[in-house]
Amino acid sequence: MSHSDAPPKRNEYLAIAARSLTLARVVAVVPFLWLLVDVAHGGSLTARSVLALLYGFVVLSDFLDGRIARRAGAASAFWARADVGADMFFNLSSLAAAARLGLIGPWVAAAMALLAGRFVLRISRGSDKKWAELPEDRAGKLAGVLFYVLVGWITAEVASGGLLGRFALARGGDAVFLYTLVVLCSGRARPMSSRRP
Repeated sequence: MSHSDAPPKRNEYLAIAARSLTLARVVAVVPFLWLLVDVAHGGSLTARSVLALLYGFVVLSDFLDGRIARRAGAASAFWARADVGADMFFNLSSLAAAARLGLIGPWVAAAMALLAGRFVLRISRGSDKKWAELPEDRAGKLAGVLFYVLVGWITAEVASGGLLGRFALARGGDAVFLYTLVVLCSGRARPMSSRRP
């Protein structure tokens, strides 16, 4: 093994920072949902601002945690699964809340739940070797991105007081639903995944 092929030296401080970002994304779900409902019912300007900032933090944490973990030499299959789990938990909870508020159809959250459930089922059935590495699939990863974009659209619509148009938001949700159905019906063996630790 050449020097360039050697794994990076583990940096415990960076590793803790990466894990903290992943866990913070899970913890952020409760205040995010509370703010989403509050703002949708006419919350204050401060609540609207905090809601938008919290969404920004969630997206940024998802962008950074895996990169920091790899730089720290602390990438692992467990934390890769935790990262995907945090994404699914945040997006599914947010979409379910948005459906409850009447912003999108409940079928959008239901389709995401099915896709997430299929992913969890497939990796849980795998061998020890499959558990050691998350499968990759471009269609599934795109679905994950679309869920984040839709939650961002919901956040912007609520925080702006409906300036963007709820009809357009609902149709955007329907478009994401249709794409999710395509992924579900395609029979791909590796939906909705990520290698990020």
